Amino acid sequence: MNRFALPRGFTIVELLVTLAIAAILLAVAVPSFTLFAQKRAISQKTVQVRNALELARGLALSQRQVWTVCTVDASNSCVSSAGLRLLVFRDDNDDKDFNTGEMLHQDIDINSIELEMSASFGRPYIRFARNGEALESGNIEVCSTNQAVDYGRQAIVFRSGRIRLSNDSDGDGYDDAGGTKIECHGS
Repeated sequence: MNRFALPRGFTIVELLVTLAIAAILLAVAVPSFTLFAQKRAISQKTVQVRNALELARGLALSQRQVWTVCTVDASNSCVSSAGLRLLVFRDDNDDKDFNTGEMLHQDIDINSIELEMSASFGRPYIRFARNGEALESGNIEVCSTNQAVDYGRQAIVFRSGRIRLSNDSDGDGYDDAGGTKIECHGS
């Protein structure tokens, strides 16, 4: 047997040190990944909201009828906050609520996300006219239901019908283009 041969395998101390380092790295990485996942979910829901607004505008232009976007409660009434679903519908009786028999084109579930509507004159909806202009300007703010996550985005609607998403590239809580504070959970 060769007495200069190196032993194969790891000692118990080497294994324990490796496990300790892995545990420390995991403890640091999991919260960062969780926050990243929640921010990603907010960004994805914001894109869904923008797409719903663009759909309503497109329907208004193509069908030459007024289409409404709003968050609704359990009774299908438009609400500014604490809504359960985001709807794109044609409000035939002009009561600003979704009723049986009215044309529903899109129904988006608002799970684990808070949407807050802030439209002209405090209205809980945004409508698009036959010519594609918005009858109400404003924004829909998208935040996490997790109070510890102070991150939000907005879908912003101009009277012209133009729709844009907020962007906070420097992380200061303000929209880069508009300079307005994006406040989630009363921060």
